[in-house]
Amino acid sequence: MRLKDKTALITGGGRGIGATTALLMLAEGARVGVVDLHEANMAKVVETARSRGYELKTFIGDVSQKESVQNFMDAFVNEFGRIDILVNNAGMAILRPFLEKTVEDWIKTLEVNLIGVFLCAQAAAKYMLAQKSGKIINISSIRGIDHCGREGIMDYSAAKAGVINLTKTMAKELAPHINVNTVAPGHTLTEMTASLPEAVRKNMIEGSYLKRMAQPEDIARAILFLASDDANFFTGQVLLVDGGFSLK
Repeated sequence: MRLKDKTALITGGGRGIGATTALLMLAEGARVGVVDLHEANMAKVVETARSRGYELKTFIGDVSQKESVQNFMDAFVNEFGRIDILVNNAGMAILRPFLEKTVEDWIKTLEVNLIGVFLCAQAAAKYMLAQKSGKIINISSIRGIDHCGREGIMDYSAAKAGVINLTKTMAKELAPHINVNTVAPGHTLTEMTASLPEAVRKNMIEGSYLKRMAQPEDIARAILFLASDDANFFTGQVLLVDGGFSLK
């Protein structure tokens, strides 16, 4: 019960890492809400939570739109009374070769993966500063680490690198009351990666020194650590959960 009586809001919580994190935090005693663009995306995780005896709250919202962010942040605080933990997990990628990439690709990718983190963190921080406590965990990616950017998703890689820099800067400005950290997952077995060609997934596994892809639970446990009191003296840090991929 490492999060007993804490409240946590997870963006992109309808599936994958976000949904797994929501279920883990519920089991650790938190009161949890998830945000997604579509109610249908959240139905499965809500049902799973209910089958385990937990109540998971859902909020419709678009992290790239300031008004939408403010609406679901206010709704969350109205529901739970406060916000102790924010997990900025929502993300997307558009796979397209460099010479075919468009400005529209870049704008959409940056809006969701980087500006969305800023908007959600800004809205949550106002509440956290008023209560003089809070944890913000931003989800970056192995692709945001130095030489690990990937061809075809250079806009995603750049956005995730931006999340790391943003995290460090936010950690300075929001101290001492708010801890801000990043989890940077390596290749993780989610709905998104499950649809990739077998050869691509094989290369991902071969690139890991642990010779497997991460399970969503591997990433969720890292997020849980940063959200818990065990990480009270961590801020501005990047927790790389990649099975050694970045050692190449």
